[in-house]
Amino acid sequence: MTLFTAILPVFLLLIFGAFLQRWRFPFDGFWQGVDKLVYWCLFPALLFSKTSVIDFSNPLLGEYAITLIGAMGVTAVFVFGVAKLTGTPNPTTTSMLQAGIRFNSFITLALAERLYGAEGLVYAALGAAVLIPSVNVFLVVCLVLMHGKEGQSIPKLVSKELLRNPLIMSIALGISMNLLGLTPVPILSDMTHMLSQATLPLVLLAVGASVRLTSIRSVGATFWWSTCGRFVVFPAFVLAACYTLNISGLAASVALLFGVVPTATSAYALAKQLGGDADNMAVFITLQTGMSLITVPLSIALAQYWLG
Repeated sequence: MTLFTAILPVFLLLIFGAFLQRWRFPFDGFWQGVDKLVYWCLFPALLFSKTSVIDFSNPLLGEYAITLIGAMGVTAVFVFGVAKLTGTPNPTTTSMLQAGIRFNSFITLALAERLYGAEGLVYAALGAAVLIPSVNVFLVVCLVLMHGKEGQSIPKLVSKELLRNPLIMSIALGISMNLLGLTPVPILSDMTHMLSQATLPLVLLAVGASVRLTSIRSVGATFWWSTCGRFVVFPAFVLAACYTLNISGLAASVALLFGVVPTATSAYALAKQLGGDADNMAVFITLQTGMSLITVPLSIALAQYWLG
């Protein structure tokens, strides 16, 4: 009950955001504008603020990367295997893949801060710094290979997607300045820290506002397979890797968060842009977000019991 009450405010903000959108408050189109503000300004400021002060001399960094990237790879193999056995078309397969390996970084960081405080948020930012570039490169390559147009250059498309992604650019800038010993940067570090404090509550409202309640009717077997990858295969590998690599305590708990949150809302845009099944992607995002109200507290409670 203590865990549930700690997480509950995060999800109440998601629900509140959904109601605000339904009531069209404060006005039509407002939350789409907030999405842009968060994506292009607030969340990059948060990631820069955290990655610019991460201690990269920590020996846990390599093991953390192996755990999270390994979980991504195993989940991808699971999704591809299921899609092959069931004869799923390529566009739907890539949407299943996104639903399986993508994670909602906004909710992950909000939960990390809510449950584990500032130190937990630092670990979550470290995990995001590992997974965001890895997931994006992998997905762009997969989408182009599976249903890209002839004559498209994969290196060109990948570099274009990475360079236009503000989350990746902010992580790269924060890590680079950190490794060069240039942080904290006068004024800039203070500004990004102030912006980061406004990020998480506003992000949760915006994510809630993006939920499509009417899409539930069109759910099919592909949703359940991809959700199994997201909520079962990914966290199971994380727990197994943490046990094998002797990652324990706070680091293991935060790593697990990446496997129990729903897929990212940005998956819809990528599916639409690169030829995926955007309609199914919208369904996956909506239903996983709703399911996470139950799966997240249950998974964390079980994991904390297992991890001691």
